Amino acid sequence: MEREQEKAPALVIEYTDPLEGFQGWLVIDSLDHRLCAGGMRVQSGLSRAHLTRMARNMGCKMRLCGLRVDGAKAGIDYDPAAPGKSAAMARFIQAILPYVRTRYSMGPDLNVAMAELDGIGKTLGLDSVKMAVAGAQGWDLAYFNQRYAILGKEVDGIPLGRLRAGYGVAVATLAVLDYLQIPYPQARVAIQGFGSLARAAAWGLARNGVRIMAIADVNQCLIAGNDKEHDIPTLLQAPAGALPDRDLTGDVRQAAREGIFDVPCDILVPAAVEGAISEQVATRLQIRAVVPGANLAVPARSEDILAQRGILVLPDFLAGCGGSLSMEGLFAPREHPAPEQVLAHVEQRMKELVRQTLARAFASGLSPTRAAWRLCAEAVPQPGTRPYGNP
Repeated sequence: MEREQEKAPALVIEYTDPLEGFQGWLVIDSLDHRLCAGGMRVQSGLSRAHLTRMARNMGCKMRLCGLRVDGAKAGIDYDPAAPGKSAAMARFIQAILPYVRTRYSMGPDLNVAMAELDGIGKTLGLDSVKMAVAGAQGWDLAYFNQRYAILGKEVDGIPLGRLRAGYGVAVATLAVLDYLQIPYPQARVAIQGFGSLARAAAWGLARNGVRIMAIADVNQCLIAGNDKEHDIPTLLQAPAGALPDRDLTGDVRQAAREGIFDVPCDILVPAAVEGAISEQVATRLQIRAVVPGANLAVPARSEDILAQRGILVLPDFLAGCGGSLSMEGLFAPREHPAPEQVLAHVEQRMKELVRQTLARAFASGLSPTRAAWRLCAEAVPQPGTRPYGNP
Protein backbone atom coordinates (compact mmCIF):
# COMPACT_ATOMS: atom_id res chain seq x y z
CA MET A 1 0.00 0.00 0.00
CA GLU A 2 2.93 2.35 0.63
CA ARG A 3 3.83 2.10 -3.06
CA GLU A 4 0.23 2.93 -3.95
CA GLN A 5 0.58 6.16 -1.99
CA GLU A 6 2.94 7.33 -4.75
CA LYS A 7 0.87 6.36 -7.80
CA ALA A 8 -0.38 8.97 -10.24
CA PRO A 9 -4.07 9.93 -10.13
CA ALA A 10 -6.38 8.46 -12.74
CA LEU A 11 -7.58 11.83 -14.01
CA VAL A 12 -6.52 15.46 -13.59
CA ILE A 13 -8.45 18.35 -15.13
CA GLU A 14 -6.30 21.50 -15.14
CA TYR A 15 -7.92 24.92 -15.40
CA THR A 16 -6.36 28.30 -16.18
CA ASP A 17 -8.69 31.21 -15.55
CA PRO A 18 -9.17 33.39 -18.65
CA LEU A 19 -9.81 36.56 -16.61
CA GLU A 20 -7.30 36.46 -13.74
CA GLY A 21 -4.87 33.75 -14.80
CA PHE A 22 -5.07 31.63 -11.64
CA GLN A 23 -4.99 27.85 -11.86
CA GLY A 24 -7.35 25.21 -10.58
CA TRP A 25 -7.58 21.44 -10.68
CA LEU A 26 -10.01 18.58 -10.32
CA VAL A 27 -8.07 15.47 -9.31
CA ILE A 28 -9.76 12.04 -9.33
CA ASP A 29 -7.63 9.39 -7.69
CA SER A 30 -9.16 6.37 -9.45
CA LEU A 31 -11.95 5.56 -11.89
CA ASP A 32 -13.06 2.24 -10.45
CA HIS A 33 -16.65 3.29 -9.66
CA ARG A 34 -19.53 5.37 -10.98
CA LEU A 35 -19.02 8.09 -8.37
CA CYS A 36 -16.11 10.02 -6.88
CA ALA A 37 -16.35 12.43 -3.95
CA GLY A 38 -14.26 15.05 -2.18
CA GLY A 39 -14.10 18.68 -1.18
CA MET A 40 -13.47 21.90 -3.11
CA ARG A 41 -11.04 24.41 -1.58
CA VAL A 42 -9.80 27.94 -2.23
CA GLN A 43 -6.21 28.43 -1.07
CA SER A 44 -3.34 30.71 -1.97
CA GLY A 45 -0.41 28.66 -3.23
CA LEU A 46 -2.48 25.55 -3.84
CA SER A 47 -0.78 23.09 -6.19
CA ARG A 48 -1.70 20.13 -8.30
CA ALA A 49 0.66 17.97 -6.22
CA HIS A 50 -1.09 18.90 -2.99
CA LEU A 51 -4.54 18.17 -4.39
CA THR A 52 -3.21 14.84 -5.66
CA ARG A 53 -2.16 13.87 -2.12
CA MET A 54 -5.54 14.91 -0.79
CA ALA A 55 -7.47 13.02 -3.48
CA ARG A 56 -5.44 9.92 -2.61
CA ASN A 57 -6.25 10.48 1.06
CA MET A 58 -9.92 10.71 0.14
CA GLY A 59 -9.65 7.46 -1.79
CA CYS A 60 -8.21 5.80 1.33
CA LYS A 61 -11.21 7.03 3.32
CA MET A 62 -13.61 5.46 0.84
CA ARG A 63 -11.82 2.11 0.72
CA LEU A 64 -11.43 1.95 4.49
CA CYS A 65 -15.17 2.61 4.83
CA GLY A 66 -15.95 -0.07 2.24
CA LEU A 67 -17.76 2.44 0.03
CA ARG A 68 -17.99 1.98 -3.72
CA VAL A 69 -16.81 5.53 -4.32
CA ASP A 70 -13.50 6.91 -5.61
CA GLY A 71 -11.55 9.75 -4.00
CA ALA A 72 -11.36 13.23 -5.51
CA LYS A 73 -10.42 16.81 -4.64
CA ALA A 74 -10.83 20.13 -6.41
CA GLY A 75 -9.53 23.60 -5.78
CA ILE A 76 -8.18 26.88 -7.08
CA ASP A 77 -4.96 28.72 -6.26
CA TYR A 78 -6.67 31.92 -5.16
CA ASP A 79 -6.71 34.29 -2.19
CA PRO A 80 -9.82 33.34 -0.17
CA ALA A 81 -10.07 36.91 1.14
CA ALA A 82 -10.19 38.45 -2.36
CA PRO A 83 -13.50 40.08 -3.35
CA GLY A 84 -13.56 38.06 -6.56
CA LYS A 85 -13.58 34.70 -4.75
CA SER A 86 -17.19 33.74 -5.50
CA ALA A 87 -16.94 34.64 -9.18
CA ALA A 88 -13.62 32.80 -9.46
CA MET A 89 -15.16 29.69 -7.91
CA ALA A 90 -18.12 29.93 -10.29
CA ARG A 91 -15.90 30.08 -13.36
CA PHE A 92 -13.89 27.07 -12.20
CA ILE A 93 -16.97 25.02 -11.34
CA GLN A 94 -18.51 25.86 -14.70
CA ALA A 95 -15.37 24.50 -16.36
CA ILE A 96 -15.73 21.14 -14.59
CA LEU A 97 -19.53 21.10 -14.82
CA PRO A 98 -19.77 17.87 -16.88
CA TYR A 99 -18.04 15.98 -14.06
CA VAL A 100 -20.19 17.60 -11.36
CA ARG A 101 -23.31 16.55 -13.24
CA THR A 102 -22.26 12.95 -13.82
CA ARG A 103 -19.41 11.71 -11.59
CA TYR A 104 -18.03 14.17 -9.02
CA SER A 105 -19.93 14.70 -5.75
CA MET A 106 -18.50 18.01 -4.53
CA GLY A 107 -18.36 19.07 -0.89
CA PRO A 108 -16.87 21.93 1.14
CA ASP A 109 -13.21 22.12 2.09
CA LEU A 110 -10.75 24.80 3.22
CA ASN A 111 -12.20 28.33 2.89
CA VAL A 112 -15.34 27.01 1.18
CA ALA A 113 -18.73 26.50 2.83
CA MET A 114 -21.48 24.22 1.59
CA ALA A 115 -23.82 27.20 1.32
CA GLU A 116 -21.36 28.85 -1.11
CA LEU A 117 -21.23 25.75 -3.28
CA ASP A 118 -25.00 25.36 -3.26
CA GLY A 119 -25.48 29.02 -4.20
CA ILE A 120 -22.98 28.88 -7.05
CA GLY A 121 -24.47 25.59 -8.22
CA LYS A 122 -27.92 27.15 -8.49
CA THR A 123 -26.57 29.99 -10.64
CA LEU A 124 -25.05 27.37 -12.96
CA GLY A 125 -28.30 25.43 -13.28
CA LEU A 126 -27.40 22.57 -10.92
CA ASP A 127 -29.98 21.02 -8.64
CA SER A 128 -27.08 20.29 -6.29
CA VAL A 129 -23.30 20.09 -6.45
CA LYS A 130 -23.88 16.52 -5.24
CA MET A 131 -26.33 15.66 -8.01
CA ALA A 132 -23.94 13.02 -9.42
CA VAL A 133 -25.07 10.83 -6.50
CA ALA A 134 -28.54 10.64 -8.05
CA GLY A 135 -27.31 9.12 -11.30
CA ALA A 136 -24.90 6.76 -9.57
CA GLN A 137 -27.69 5.53 -7.28
CA GLY A 138 -30.17 5.22 -10.15
CA TRP A 139 -32.51 7.86 -8.69
CA ASP A 140 -34.35 10.71 -10.36
CA LEU A 141 -33.42 14.19 -9.16
CA ALA A 142 -36.72 14.79 -7.38
CA TYR A 143 -36.20 11.78 -5.14
CA PHE A 144 -32.53 12.62 -4.59
CA ASN A 145 -33.44 16.17 -3.55
CA GLN A 146 -35.88 14.85 -0.94
CA ARG A 147 -33.20 12.62 0.53
CA TYR A 148 -30.51 15.30 0.35
CA ALA A 149 -32.75 17.81 2.15
CA ILE A 150 -32.40 15.73 5.34
CA LEU A 151 -28.98 17.37 5.80
CA GLY A 152 -30.82 20.61 6.55
CA LYS A 153 -32.80 19.11 9.44
CA GLU A 154 -31.52 19.93 12.91
CA VAL A 155 -30.21 18.06 15.93
CA ASP A 156 -29.97 20.25 19.06
CA GLY A 157 -30.63 23.25 16.85
CA ILE A 158 -27.71 22.47 14.49
CA PRO A 159 -28.26 21.26 10.90
CA LEU A 160 -27.15 17.69 10.30
CA GLY A 161 -24.98 18.90 7.42
CA ARG A 162 -22.85 20.90 9.87
CA LEU A 163 -22.58 18.08 12.39
CA ARG A 164 -21.85 14.98 10.32
CA ALA A 165 -18.09 15.23 9.65
CA GLY A 166 -17.12 16.61 13.06
CA TYR A 167 -19.31 14.10 14.82
CA GLY A 168 -17.26 11.39 13.14
CA VAL A 169 -14.09 12.93 14.64
CA ALA A 170 -15.76 12.93 18.05
CA VAL A 171 -16.72 9.27 17.74
CA ALA A 172 -13.20 8.35 16.61
CA THR A 173 -11.95 10.08 19.77
CA LEU A 174 -14.43 8.10 21.89
CA ALA A 175 -13.22 4.87 20.28
CA VAL A 176 -9.61 5.72 21.14
CA LEU A 177 -10.66 6.46 24.73
CA ASP A 178 -12.27 3.01 24.79
CA TYR A 179 -9.00 1.51 23.53
CA LEU A 180 -7.03 3.38 26.21
CA GLN A 181 -9.62 2.30 28.81
CA ILE A 182 -10.33 5.87 29.89
CA PRO A 183 -13.95 6.47 31.03
CA TYR A 184 -15.49 9.37 29.12
CA PRO A 185 -16.23 11.58 32.19
CA GLN A 186 -12.58 11.24 33.28
CA ALA A 187 -11.11 11.96 29.84
CA ARG A 188 -9.35 15.23 29.06
CA VAL A 189 -9.34 16.43 25.45
CA ALA A 190 -7.90 19.49 23.68
CA ILE A 191 -9.17 20.65 20.28
CA GLN A 192 -7.21 22.74 17.79
CA GLY A 193 -9.69 24.66 15.67
CA PHE A 194 -13.07 26.33 16.04
CA GLY A 195 -14.48 26.01 12.54
CA SER A 196 -17.35 23.75 11.55
CA LEU A 197 -15.38 20.51 11.95
CA ALA A 198 -13.97 21.40 15.37
CA ARG A 199 -17.27 22.78 16.68
CA ALA A 200 -19.14 19.62 15.69
CA ALA A 201 -16.42 17.49 17.26
CA ALA A 202 -16.71 19.49 20.49
CA TRP A 203 -20.50 19.07 20.40
CA GLY A 204 -20.20 15.31 19.95
CA LEU A 205 -17.64 14.91 22.73
CA ALA A 206 -19.57 17.06 25.19
CA ARG A 207 -22.72 15.12 24.33
CA ASN A 208 -20.93 11.99 25.58
CA GLY A 209 -19.64 13.59 28.78
CA VAL A 210 -16.02 14.10 27.71
CA ARG A 211 -14.22 17.03 29.34
CA ILE A 212 -12.74 19.50 26.84
CA MET A 213 -9.89 21.27 28.60
CA ALA A 214 -8.69 23.61 25.85
CA ILE A 215 -9.76 24.94 22.45
CA ALA A 216 -7.70 27.07 20.07
CA ASP A 217 -8.59 29.10 16.98
CA VAL A 218 -6.39 31.16 14.68
CA ASN A 219 -6.06 33.94 17.29
CA GLN A 220 -5.93 32.38 20.74
CA CYS A 221 -6.26 29.35 22.98
CA LEU A 222 -8.77 29.14 25.82
CA ILE A 223 -7.68 26.81 28.64
CA ALA A 224 -10.06 25.76 31.40
CA GLY A 225 -8.56 26.32 34.85
CA ASN A 226 -8.36 24.16 37.94
CA ASP A 227 -8.82 20.90 36.00
CA LYS A 228 -12.32 21.95 34.96
CA GLU A 229 -13.76 21.76 31.46
CA HIS A 230 -15.23 24.22 28.99
CA ASP A 231 -18.97 24.82 28.90
CA ILE A 232 -19.31 23.70 25.28
CA PRO A 233 -22.99 24.66 24.73
CA THR A 234 -22.10 28.21 25.81
CA LEU A 235 -18.99 28.36 23.64
CA LEU A 236 -20.96 27.13 20.63
CA GLN A 237 -23.22 30.17 20.90
CA ALA A 238 -20.26 32.24 19.64
CA PRO A 239 -20.04 32.78 15.86
CA ALA A 240 -18.36 30.01 13.87
CA GLY A 241 -14.63 30.28 13.29
CA ALA A 242 -13.60 32.53 16.19
CA LEU A 243 -13.58 31.91 19.92
CA PRO A 244 -14.98 34.68 22.13
CA ASP A 245 -12.37 37.22 23.20
CA ARG A 246 -13.64 37.25 26.76
CA ASP A 247 -14.38 34.66 29.41
CA LEU A 248 -17.86 33.26 28.80
CA THR A 249 -17.53 30.09 30.82
CA GLY A 250 -16.03 30.91 34.23
CA ASP A 251 -12.48 29.96 35.16
CA VAL A 252 -10.73 30.21 31.78
CA ARG A 253 -7.20 31.32 30.91
CA GLN A 254 -6.33 32.87 27.56
CA ALA A 255 -3.07 31.95 25.83
CA ALA A 256 -1.46 32.23 22.42
CA ARG A 257 -2.93 29.81 19.88
CA GLU A 258 0.19 27.61 20.10
CA GLY A 259 -0.62 27.10 23.78
CA ILE A 260 -2.94 24.27 22.77
CA PHE A 261 0.17 22.11 22.29
CA ASP A 262 1.31 22.63 25.90
CA VAL A 263 -1.91 21.51 27.60
CA PRO A 264 -1.49 18.12 29.33
CA CYS A 265 -4.41 15.92 28.31
CA ASP A 266 -5.34 12.45 27.12
CA ILE A 267 -6.13 13.24 23.47
CA LEU A 268 -5.34 16.14 21.15
CA VAL A 269 -7.72 16.66 18.23
CA PRO A 270 -6.13 18.79 15.46
CA ALA A 271 -9.22 19.86 13.52
CA ALA A 272 -8.09 22.98 11.71
CA VAL A 273 -5.17 22.92 9.28
CA GLU A 274 -2.76 20.58 7.54
CA GLY A 275 0.69 20.08 9.03
CA ALA A 276 -0.43 21.30 12.46
CA ILE A 277 1.73 18.80 14.35
CA SER A 278 5.23 19.86 13.31
CA GLU A 279 8.29 17.88 14.37
CA GLN A 280 9.00 20.44 17.08
CA VAL A 281 5.43 20.20 18.37
CA ALA A 282 5.59 16.39 18.30
CA THR A 283 8.55 16.43 20.69
CA ARG A 284 6.72 18.43 23.36
CA LEU A 285 3.13 17.20 23.41
CA GLN A 286 1.99 15.90 26.80
CA ILE A 287 -0.72 13.53 25.61
CA ARG A 288 -1.54 9.86 25.08
CA ALA A 289 -3.05 10.02 21.59
CA VAL A 290 -3.71 12.23 18.56
CA VAL A 291 -6.99 11.98 16.65
CA PRO A 292 -6.57 14.23 13.58
CA GLY A 293 -9.78 15.55 12.09
CA ALA A 294 -7.98 17.80 9.59
CA ASN A 295 -6.52 16.19 6.49
CA LEU A 296 -2.73 15.68 6.62
CA ALA A 297 -2.57 17.27 10.09
CA VAL A 298 0.30 15.00 11.20
CA PRO A 299 3.20 14.77 8.72
CA ALA A 300 4.93 11.39 8.46
CA ARG A 301 8.07 12.47 10.33
CA SER A 302 6.00 13.90 13.18
CA GLU A 303 4.04 10.65 13.36
CA ASP A 304 7.32 8.74 13.68
CA ILE A 305 8.42 10.99 16.55
CA LEU A 306 5.11 10.50 18.34
CA ALA A 307 5.31 6.73 17.86
CA GLN A 308 8.81 6.70 19.36
CA ARG A 309 7.37 8.52 22.38
CA GLY A 310 4.60 5.93 22.74
CA ILE A 311 1.86 8.30 21.62
CA LEU A 312 -0.88 6.69 19.52
CA VAL A 313 -1.75 8.49 16.26
CA LEU A 314 -4.96 7.59 14.48
CA PRO A 315 -4.68 8.05 10.69
CA ASP A 316 -6.43 11.18 9.47
CA PHE A 317 -8.19 9.28 6.69
CA LEU A 318 -9.84 7.20 9.42
CA ALA A 319 -10.68 9.92 11.96
CA GLY A 320 -11.79 12.19 9.13
CA CYS A 321 -14.11 9.78 7.33
CA GLY A 322 -17.26 10.79 9.23
CA GLY A 323 -18.51 12.81 6.28
CA SER A 324 -18.21 9.79 3.99
CA LEU A 325 -19.89 7.52 6.53
CA SER A 326 -22.72 10.02 6.89
CA MET A 327 -23.35 9.85 3.14
CA GLU A 328 -23.71 6.10 3.53
CA GLY A 329 -26.08 6.66 6.46
CA LEU A 330 -28.08 9.15 4.41
CA PHE A 331 -28.25 7.42 1.03
CA ALA A 332 -28.01 3.68 1.80
CA PRO A 333 -31.29 3.04 3.70
CA ARG A 334 -34.39 2.08 1.72
CA GLU A 335 -36.46 4.72 3.51
CA HIS A 336 -35.54 8.31 4.36
CA PRO A 337 -33.58 8.27 7.64
CA ALA A 338 -34.01 10.76 10.48
CA PRO A 339 -30.98 12.95 11.28
CA GLU A 340 -30.35 11.03 14.52
CA GLN A 341 -30.30 7.79 12.53
CA VAL A 342 -27.59 9.19 10.25
CA LEU A 343 -25.48 10.14 13.28
CA ALA A 344 -26.09 6.72 14.83
CA HIS A 345 -24.82 5.12 11.63
CA VAL A 346 -21.67 7.26 11.76
CA GLU A 347 -21.15 6.25 15.39
CA GLN A 348 -21.59 2.53 14.81
CA ARG A 349 -19.40 2.38 11.69
CA MET A 350 -16.65 4.68 13.01
CA LYS A 351 -16.22 2.78 16.26
CA GLU A 352 -16.11 -0.46 14.30
CA LEU A 353 -13.43 0.90 11.93
CA VAL A 354 -11.26 2.26 14.76
CA ARG A 355 -11.46 -1.03 16.67
CA GLN A 356 -10.60 -2.98 13.52
CA THR A 357 -7.64 -0.74 12.69
CA LEU A 358 -6.18 -0.72 16.19
CA ALA A 359 -6.62 -4.49 16.50
CA ARG A 360 -4.75 -4.98 13.21
CA ALA A 361 -1.99 -2.61 14.36
CA PHE A 362 -1.59 -4.39 17.70
CA ALA A 363 -1.62 -7.87 16.14
CA SER A 364 0.88 -7.03 13.39
CA GLY A 365 3.18 -4.66 15.23
CA LEU A 366 2.40 -1.87 12.77
CA SER A 367 1.48 1.75 13.36
CA PRO A 368 -2.26 2.47 13.08
CA THR A 369 -1.61 4.32 9.81
CA ARG A 370 0.21 1.39 8.21
CA ALA A 371 -2.43 -1.00 9.50
CA ALA A 372 -5.13 1.18 7.94
CA TRP A 373 -3.24 1.25 4.64
CA ARG A 374 -3.24 -2.53 4.61
CA LEU A 375 -6.96 -2.59 5.25
CA CYS A 376 -7.43 -0.18 2.36
CA ALA A 377 -5.32 -2.38 0.09
CA GLU A 378 -7.60 -5.32 0.83
CA ALA A 379 -10.67 -3.47 -0.47
CA VAL A 380 -11.74 -4.86 -3.85
CA PRO A 381 -13.22 -2.40 -6.38
CA GLN A 382 -16.76 -3.15 -7.57
CA PRO A 383 -17.18 -1.36 -10.91
CA GLY A 384 -20.70 -0.64 -12.11
CA THR A 385 -22.31 -0.84 -8.67
CA ARG A 386 -24.35 1.70 -6.73
CA PRO A 387 -22.13 3.64 -4.31
CA TYR A 388 -24.44 3.37 -1.28
CA GLY A 389 -26.58 0.51 -0.03
CA ASN A 390 -26.99 -2.82 -1.80
CA PRO A 391 -25.04 -2.93 -5.10
